Amino acid sequence: MKKYFLILAAITLAGHTDIREVFVSPVDIPVSLSANFGELRPDHFHSGVDIKTNGVTGKNILSASDGYVYRIVVSPSGFGRALYIRHEGGISTVYGHLDSFIPEINEYVKDQQYSKKSFSVDLYPPADKFRFRKGELIALSGNSGSSQGPHLHYEVRRSSNENPVDPLKYLDVKDDIRPTIDRIIVYPASRQSAVNGYHEKVRFTLTGDKGKYTLSSPSPVLVSGEIGFAVSTWDYINNSWNKCGVRSVEMKLDGETRYRHSLDEFAFSESRYINSHIDYAEQVSSRAYFQKTYIDPNNKMSIYDHFDTKGIISLVDNDLHKVELIVTDYAGNNSKVSFLIASGDINNTLSEESNVTRVIPFASNAEFNRHDIRLSFPENCFYDTLFFVYKKSPSQAGLLSDIHYIHDRFTPVHKSFEIAIKPFDTDPGIYEKLCLVYISDQSVSYSGGSFSEGFVKGSVRNLGNYAVGADTIPPVLRPVNFSEGADIRGRNNIRIFIDDDFSGIASYNVKIDGKWTLFEWDPKNRSLSCTSDPSRIKQGTDHQLEVIAVDNKGNSTTLNMKFKW
Repeated sequence: MKKYFLILAAITLAGHTDIREVFVSPVDIPVSLSANFGELRPDHFHSGVDIKTNGVTGKNILSASDGYVYRIVVSPSGFGRALYIRHEGGISTVYGHLDSFIPEINEYVKDQQYSKKSFSVDLYPPADKFRFRKGELIALSGNSGSSQGPHLHYEVRRSSNENPVDPLKYLDVKDDIRPTIDRIIVYPASRQSAVNGYHEKVRFTLTGDKGKYTLSSPSPVLVSGEIGFAVSTWDYINNSWNKCGVRSVEMKLDGETRYRHSLDEFAFSESRYINSHIDYAEQVSSRAYFQKTYIDPNNKMSIYDHFDTKGIISLVDNDLHKVELIVTDYAGNNSKVSFLIASGDINNTLSEESNVTRVIPFASNAEFNRHDIRLSFPENCFYDTLFFVYKKSPSQAGLLSDIHYIHDRFTPVHKSFEIAIKPFDTDPGIYEKLCLVYISDQSVSYSGGSFSEGFVKGSVRNLGNYAVGADTIPPVLRPVNFSEGADIRGRNNIRIFIDDDFSGIASYNVKIDGKWTLFEWDPKNRSLSCTSDPSRIKQGTDHQLEVIAVDNKGNSTTLNMKFKW
């Protein structure tokens, strides 16, 4: 047995395809993917693959190899119901968005939920409590947590550091389709650079097929100073119409590689660097993902090959130069866009204009104070030097302060920063209801914070427009499939609608006959639900229900009802 595990470890760490003999598919239906590893998502890289379950819940989920359950999570968000299994050879697997576990795990989890009086639990059972052989049933697929449709989120991780690695190394998934390249962008990478004469990025549409693309216009791109590129690309995998991510992007100048990254593995602590990896402004404004082929000074992700220029190009002659952007999927299929660049004149550049409030180096702490606003940016809050702009405008209806324009929402922030805004003179009776609000596209959203020392203070992770607001409206509770005094004997479950219109639900507590009772919270369906459990709820008798919901500013609602179950 020891010899076998040493061989398994060697196979695992070497990444040989023989690993598929040790690991099996986590589903007993044909594997079809709706998302792959490293796919670009808001604020993070996708850490696994999403396996389709034919649009339904309840499909068998199997242990990919011999191992034991080392973690069980139940949450209203994230992976919802999830199992984590440790295998020999330094590999772990994760199974997310499950509908239910096998009965013995279900009972263990329910006992823990009642013990902790919480639907949400994060459990670490003993290593000998739940052991499985390769291919054994562990759960049923679902749509729990933040899932937007029934599927299995499946991850493979290194046990030593929990880094996710590409699960396609462990799955037999056919892919003979080349990636698609949609558009490219050419950037002036400094304030003294230009593209086609101007200090503005320029988007280019492409023409071509079968993996070979060029610009729709054959004219060379005229550049001056330091420049960079970005590419909009995606991949298709056989038997799926879903757009997936590519594994690697490479940039060559005159046949010499100047940039390359490969998404085979990353650390969760690195995932937010995606906001530097992509053109963040394009993602915010149009939800388009352009992967840059140059690296910002404060982008510390480990997926990049090392090049001294970090992908920045600066021409020193008047010759034509060939640029190639090459994208490759996991199976090795690749596509390429080729085009010419040449030195050009500069019609305008940017200097430190008068509207720049101050220059903030990314590696320094920075404070910004006015009589009605205070900002504190930590070291490495930004990915590059920020030419910070601040202004404000008068308040709008429903707001309790002026509107403060903190730079713009198109610039990414890596770390949270502190913000404090002074409200107008306000009734002290609602001080505890005051909060920060974020204003974008005529919408106002809750951003946390609390009143202290004359300011509403909080920690935020986005630049943009902020003001002070208040939440004084309590949550909404109402029964869904029963009514006051109803006889619902024989019914499998009861459901309650729960919602809050602004700050969101912070907590809820449900009691039946004065005893804490497990109700599952599903935020995306705004639902609390309880399944009939004769061992905890006496059947065929009258019951008293009490539900208390509290939002994030302390407003609460209580629902009391009688029913027979």
